[in-house]
Parts: sequence; C-alpha cells; structure tokens
Amino acid sequence: MRSSKVKGIAAAVMIFGLITGCAPQQNHSGARFSQSQRAVPVEVKKASREEFGLTLSLSGRLEASQQVAVTSKTAGRIKQIHVNMGDQVKAGQPIVTLDGEEARIQLQRSQASLLAAQARYMEAKAGTPAESLVQTQNSIADLQNKYEAAKKDLERTETLYKEGAVSIAEWEKAKAALISASTNLENQKQKLQLDKKGPTQTSLDAAAAQWKQAEADYALAQLNAANLIVKAPIDGVIGSLPVTVGANVSSNTDIAQIINIATMKVKTQATESQIGLFQNGQTVSIKIPSINLTTAGKVSSVSPLADSTKSYPIEMDIPNPDLRVKVGMIASVEMTGKPHQALVVPREAVISRDKQNYVYVVEAGKAKQVNVKVGESDGERVEILEGLTGGEEVVVKGQNTLVAGSAVVIIDPNGQTQPKG
Repeated sequence: MRSSKVKGIAAAVMIFGLITGCAPQQNHSGARFSQSQRAVPVEVKKASREEFGLTLSLSGRLEASQQVAVTSKTAGRIKQIHVNMGDQVKAGQPIVTLDGEEARIQLQRSQASLLAAQARYMEAKAGTPAESLVQTQNSIADLQNKYEAAKKDLERTETLYKEGAVSIAEWEKAKAALISASTNLENQKQKLQLDKKGPTQTSLDAAAAQWKQAEADYALAQLNAANLIVKAPIDGVIGSLPVTVGANVSSNTDIAQIINIATMKVKTQATESQIGLFQNGQTVSIKIPSINLTTAGKVSSVSPLADSTKSYPIEMDIPNPDLRVKVGMIASVEMTGKPHQALVVPREAVISRDKQNYVYVVEAGKAKQVNVKVGESDGERVEILEGLTGGEEVVVKGQNTLVAGSAVVIIDPNGQTQPKG
C-alpha cells in the first residue's frame, strides 16, 4: 500500500513538471516595450479662429446707497416717537421729540439777555439825554454850594485853631471835608463835559461786543431747543429704532438708522484678468434670484487697487423704485466682453502643470506636446495667445494618459477609428 502511494505522488510531480515546462516564458522587458508602442485612442479638435467674447458671472451682495445713523444732539427724556420700523421718511421729518424743560428755560433767559444788551447799546449810541444833563448841572450847583460852605467852615475853624479855641482834630476834620467837597464837585464837572461830548468809541465797542455775545448765547439756546426734536437727515427708510418712550438719552445717542434704498448698490470683485472689462458709467445686467428680478445696473466705482485677496472691488448702482430689493440680498452680475476674433481650443484640451500650460497636438500619428500661452476662457473655450497658429489637431480626450511621442489613434465621437497620420 505504501509503494502505491509513492507511485501516485511521483506521477503528480511529473504531470506538474510537464505543465510548467510547456508554459511559454514571459519576457517582462518585451511586455513593457509592446505596451509603449500600443496606440492610445484620442479625440481631437482643430484649433480655429472664432468670434470670442468673455462672459462673466460675478456674485455680489446688495447694500443701501446711503446709511445714516441718527443721533441726539442734546440730552433729554424721549417724550414721543413719530415713526415706526420700516417707515419711509423725508429729510427734516421728526423722528423723536425729547422733553427738555431746562433747554426751554435757557432759551427764555438768553432772549432776555439779548434784549437788555440791545437796549444798552442803543442807549450808549444815543448819548446822554437832555434830562440827565439838567440833573448833572443841578448836582454841580448843589456841590458848588457844599464846596463854598466847606471852604468857609475851614476858614472859621482855622481862625479858632490859631486862637486855641478848637483842637487840631477839628481843624483836620474841616480840612478833609473841604477836600471831599472839592473832589465831588470836580468829578461831576468832568461827567458833565463827557456827557456833552457823547459816547466814546471804546464805550460803543464794549456795548456792541456785549450785544454780539448775547446774540451768540441766544442762537445756541435756540439750537439746543430745536435739537429737542430729532429729525431725519436724509430721505430713506427707518432701518432700526432702538429707543422707547420715556428713555433718557444723552448727547450723541443713536436714535435710529435710516437707509436709502431707492437706489441700491451691488458690491462685487473681479480678478486681474476680468477687471479690464469694467469702467465707470458702464451698463451691466444684474440678476437677483431671490425675487426673480433682472435689471440694468451702472458701474459707479472700479478700484484701481487690489485687496488682500488680489481682487479688485467694483460697485454698481441699480434703481429700486418699488423697494422690492432688500439690503443683504445676493445678486449676480452678468456681462460679456467685446467680441473679437481669437484662436481658441476647448477648455479641456489645456493641461496645467508646474505653472506651465500645454496641449497635445497629433502629428504623424504621434502626440506632440506644445507649450501655449492662454488668454481668457468663457467656460467652454480658451483663447490661445502663443504656441499655436491654427489648424492643429489638438487632443481633447485621452490627453491625460499621453506623454510626448506617444502613438495615438484618433477616434471620432461616433466611435469610428480614423487612420493614423
């Protein structure tokens, strides 16, 4: 039994050896060689000159053409609110009224001060009235009599002092009385002379300065009283109203936000290759998908400076007469550049690698790599500025499997094989 098992194993080994011995030997280098010579099926399209115009679709966001913060210019308690959120207002329309009793009292006081200053100036300008001159003359006569009496009293006292009948103190008292009477008389005489001459320029200037100061104080009081009514500075819509009746506000407190949305502004950005298509005053098509609106916009601003993202900010104005367009909506800016004749190839034909653009051109049944300089793309075609002259068969399918010199077989879109070369 054991010998029969050994015979069976030996037979199996012999059969395995015959099988492996009869199998063909694979030449790995030969396989690689045959694979490199295998033709790659590709589709081609001729590079041709066609009318070409760059079509752009830039995304942007809508903003109000104006947005102004309405602030209180004086302190007070909110007495009345005249508008609601979303109301349309005109410039000068009251928004809120403040209760400012102190401002009104100050207005009355400054008005009274102004009237008094005006009266003082007019009095100074008119000069001393005749009645005052008569009073001054009467006063001089009275003081003259007092002077004569003091003089006689001094003479009498001096005689008595020499006789030893009165003390030195009484003599000095009489002497002082005469000096006082003389001084009062001279002062009144000088006053009469000045009154007769009329007001001096200095006194008129001083009175005029007081009048001007009173006018300024009154104007300021009027302004403070007027500021109790906070008014809209522009036409627009009330965008926010963060106050309530009874709240105390200080100067420069935000009362409301007014936005002008009769004209809206679209803000977007263009790349370096796109910015040349825009200029101030240009009309562009703007779509607002959320309200299914397409309207014409006018370019109002094209920045000459790129921002941190290497993009150029652009602003466009659009009319909004029915106020359907709202702040924050997304808009699409649609435009087409000026059509011109250009050498173009399908976009997928251009391969970009290591900052270099190239295409594969079929020549004599082989793929030739050609470096190209590209221009604009409309999404389907690419403008070729350098590298091709037109008429070349450019590979549009299968190009990603090619290397320079690869054998190719051209396949048309209908599945038929075209002969090489």
